[in-house]
Amino acid sequence: MRLFTRRRAAALSTAAVLAAMGTLASAPGAVADDAGPWPGTEGKILTDGPRLIDPATGTATDPAVGSGQYGAWAPDGSRFATISDQTITSVRASGSTKITLPKAQGMRSGGSGYTDLAFGWSGRYVVFSVGGQLAYGPSDGSWAPEPLLSSTLGPSSACDSNPSVSGAGLVAFERRSGGCGATPGVYVYEPSTQTVKRVLTDAAQPVYSPDDSRLAFVRGGKIFTANADGTDVKQITTDARTYANPSWSPTGTRILADVETATGGGGYVHSTEYVDLATGAFTAVPTNWQGSNPSWQPLRKNTTARVWGADSYATAVASSRFSWNTVGQSEPGLLNAKAAVLVNQDDSAYSLTAPALAGKKQGPVLMTPKTGLSTAVKNELKRTLKKGASVWMLGGTSTLTTNVSAQLKTLGYVPKRLSGTDRYDTSVKVAKAVTTAPTYVFLASGTDYKAALPAASAAGAEGTGSTGGLVLTAGKKLTASVKSYLNTLNPAKTMVIPVGSDAKYALTHTDFSHWPSTYYYYPVTATTSEGLSVALAKFWWGVPGQIALAYTGAWRDGISAGAAMNIYGPLVWTSRPALSSEVKSYLLRESAGTQAAVAFGPTASVTAGALSTAGASMSASGSQFVYRPFYNGVDSSTSTFAQRTAGSATAAATKSGRPTADPHLGSLKTVQHQ
Repeated sequence: MRLFTRRRAAALSTAAVLAAMGTLASAPGAVADDAGPWPGTEGKILTDGPRLIDPATGTATDPAVGSGQYGAWAPDGSRFATISDQTITSVRASGSTKITLPKAQGMRSGGSGYTDLAFGWSGRYVVFSVGGQLAYGPSDGSWAPEPLLSSTLGPSSACDSNPSVSGAGLVAFERRSGGCGATPGVYVYEPSTQTVKRVLTDAAQPVYSPDDSRLAFVRGGKIFTANADGTDVKQITTDARTYANPSWSPTGTRILADVETATGGGGYVHSTEYVDLATGAFTAVPTNWQGSNPSWQPLRKNTTARVWGADSYATAVASSRFSWNTVGQSEPGLLNAKAAVLVNQDDSAYSLTAPALAGKKQGPVLMTPKTGLSTAVKNELKRTLKKGASVWMLGGTSTLTTNVSAQLKTLGYVPKRLSGTDRYDTSVKVAKAVTTAPTYVFLASGTDYKAALPAASAAGAEGTGSTGGLVLTAGKKLTASVKSYLNTLNPAKTMVIPVGSDAKYALTHTDFSHWPSTYYYYPVTATTSEGLSVALAKFWWGVPGQIALAYTGAWRDGISAGAAMNIYGPLVWTSRPALSSEVKSYLLRESAGTQAAVAFGPTASVTAGALSTAGASMSASGSQFVYRPFYNGVDSSTSTFAQRTAGSATAAATKSGRPTADPHLGSLKTVQHQ
């Protein structure tokens, strides 16, 4: 698993947010959220218009999304975005599922003059120039773009444009230090160190190669390349023609560009051509449409996966093996467990908050019989945990007997029981075990696991840095213990997030003596369980690199999914046999950055058809994804999932950019009078 710095209730500063880009780790089970295999294959060419051109035949098609310039492709080719005036529009490669990003805020130009668009950070964000200042924002438009660089890194005298983002999250861009008419140079912004460094002089329009090792750029109307650090400069074009807007082919073997040829008498002919870097040969794109700003669609395969065992209890063990290292070993993509959470395998009542606690304590959730540890659970505890580690038991002795704690001691672990008078009081105990000073608290019905488990997964999303939890409502009422706990909080400092209509009703129909007469809260509601999980995903996660899928009729699979994936992305429910329409729409919208969908449970739960639909929805087409089976948590696929070279694979897999837990506060902020 990957541990990320998470965005909490208060908005983080740009500097702090971008510093999170330096947090690097791999995906659980080595399922990277950056598209693969690498290098990509070559799809269509996008030009101003926008137009899509088949480079083999020259056939040009209009995606019918209106006018647009400065087009850019998401890393997997599933979406492209264009600029029209002061509006950025993102669409699927087919022209469907249109997204319009909000206007940029906080820009010194007042938000006018959009140019030079690029996707970055595994497709989760876009970066562009606004009046000579770089801005960035989420590719799904969930919040308004804002300045990329602080005032010390982007002084008012600088004119910045033409950004390009590497897989490692570095931003190369053109800067004219003395104003937009000055001689340009190529600079690189390093988010983890908050530094800007010039790497090339007298250079413009930089763009990273697909493997991040080189930059293509323009100098004096000619195309050059250099190492990413500015060394080993090579001139690529030497003829009398003028070149602009270079763009690498997805294979990294060719550079596409705008070409102007003088015809005499002051006239020019425009063409779109690419040069083969090995031979130096030029090829003109055979089309009657000669739009500018060409970019080549990278067709790269995303990933679907399934984690399951012989039964739902074995699936819980499989999800642990999928996520956590064996003691003393270090496998790429896995983390070292520091603790574990035990629940009764036949009682959902005291299991609903387990994913939240597991995220905080950094360990798996395992299911065992009431009267003792199963052999499978014993073996998994010994595999993942060093002796002396804590094992948290949820519920009293009527839920997990004293024999369970005795067996844990025999194995060398420290049993810690969290138990209250009922499931609701126990949820308060769990929330306090997560933090005594919460910045957010989820509420969900303790009698509806379809609301509670996605909320528990969200509550665990901050991992060991978690500052929130989940407390349960008794349907549409609050028990005395939950009411008392909430009454100790200040809603001006702690986000209160009811998930589901029952939780919302319980909150808004309770008087809190220590709360102000008017307060804000953040209700997440929907008409279906699947829709509720999607609504929570949209609210709490910012363009997640991957999602966990579980069948709405399988609470045990939901616990396994939420516990294994909470720090990477949301738990979303699906119906069967087909993928729920709400989930499909969500993946189509988030496809620029969401590049892996992991189903928990057998095909009798999340069907093969539903998982395939998920793959097609987040990919450029129905064939642009691979399937990886993790039976008993071990990858049994015969195919490989190639990673980027040049050391950038790990960085690409971090979902670099804003932290994954990225609540979209404005959309749900609601006032309540009591």
